[in-house]
Amino acid sequence: MSNHELARARAELHAIGATWALLTSAENVTYVSHYEVPVEFGPLAHLNYGPVTALFGVEEPATIMVANQAYADAARRQSNFETFIGFGILEVFTPFAKQMARDNYIAALRQALQQSGIGKTHVKVAVEERTLPLVALQVLKEELPNVELIEAGPALAHARMVKTGFEVERLKQVAEVVNIAHKELMRLTRQAGQSEFELWAGITKAMHEQVGSKFYIAGEVVCGPRNKSVSPGGPIAYITKTGDIAELDISPRINGYWADMANTMVIGTEPNEIQKKYARAARESFYAGVSQARPGKRASDVFEAARAAYDKYNLKLGHYAGHGIGTTVNEAPWFVPTDETILQAGMVVCIETGAYSEEATGKCEKMMVIQASGDPELFPDFPWGTPL
Repeated sequence: MSNHELARARAELHAIGATWALLTSAENVTYVSHYEVPVEFGPLAHLNYGPVTALFGVEEPATIMVANQAYADAARRQSNFETFIGFGILEVFTPFAKQMARDNYIAALRQALQQSGIGKTHVKVAVEERTLPLVALQVLKEELPNVELIEAGPALAHARMVKTGFEVERLKQVAEVVNIAHKELMRLTRQAGQSEFELWAGITKAMHEQVGSKFYIAGEVVCGPRNKSVSPGGPIAYITKTGDIAELDISPRINGYWADMANTMVIGTEPNEIQKKYARAARESFYAGVSQARPGKRASDVFEAARAAYDKYNLKLGHYAGHGIGTTVNEAPWFVPTDETILQAGMVVCIETGAYSEEATGKCEKMMVIQASGDPELFPDFPWGTPL
C-alpha cells in the first residue's frame, strides 16, 4: 500500500536538514503511519507509559513503530510501517507480574534505535518538543551521543496542510457521520420538552448506528439561554422550550481523521424575525468566506470577507472564521486576521461563522475542499436549520 503522506513528511523534513525523525504526537504518528493512534483516556492512559512512537529515515527506507501491547496488533493491521516493537504496560490483570511499564518503554525505544541503523555518527533527528517525553530524550542522547535534535512540528504541519486523495476520502467519510448527527437533531427538535441529555443521546445513538463500532466524539449541543455566547461543554440538564435556539457543533474522529460542523435551528416553531436576522447574517457570512477560500487567496482574506458580511446587519463575528482539519480537529491554516498563509488547491478547511446575543444566535459551519478551479466543494448535504 502506498503512503503518500509519509513521502510528504519526508520531503518537508529533508528541507529542514533532518536525516531521521522520531515522532510522538498522535496526529503526526497517525499521519505518517495510517495507524489511528488512540485518544488516551481511562485506564490505558495511566497503565501505559510512553506514547506510540514512529521512527523513520528521511532518506533511508527504514520505518519502525513502538507501541504498547494493547495497541500493537491494531498498529500492525492498519499501518504499512515495516517493523513493530511492542512493550508491556502495567499488568494489573496479572497481579503477580512485575510492574515495569517505564522500563518496558525504555527498552522498546532503545531496541528501535539500535535496529534502525542510524549509527553513532553525527545525525540530525527531527522530534516534537511538545510531546517528546523526557525519558525518550534521555534514551536518544544515550544511544546517539552525537545527535542533533531539530523541531519537527512546523515541517509536519506544512506537510499536512494540503491533503492527499487518501486524506480527502477519509475526511468525507467522517463528514457523513456528522451529516447524520445534524439531520437527527433537526428531527428531534421539531417539538420542545426534551433535555439536552436526551438530544445528545439521540444524536450520538444515530452516529454510532451509522458507524457500527466505537469511535471518538467531541463537541456540544447547546439549547436556550446558553446560546448568548460560545458555550462549549454541553450537554446539561436544560429542558428545551418552544422557540429556543438549538446549536450543534460536533466533531467525530474515524480512521484517524476528524470532521467538524455546526448548525442552528429553532425548536418547535417557526423562527421569529430576530432569529431569521441572525441566521441570515451567519449564512451570508459563511458563503462570503467560502467565496474567498480559493487558491492564491490568504487565510486572512477569508476572515475579512466573513467578518464584513455582518456589517449590514450591525452584528459582529463572534470568533475566527474557520480552520483547517485533518488528523487534528483544528489545524492550519486558521482564518484569522493575522494568518497570511496562501491557500492552495487540496486544502480541506472548515468555514465557521457565528454571531451570539441574548436575543438570538446564528451559526454555520461546513467543510470544503479548496479546488484548483476555484469552485467550492462543500460537504456534507445537511440543510441549514433555520428556514428563512
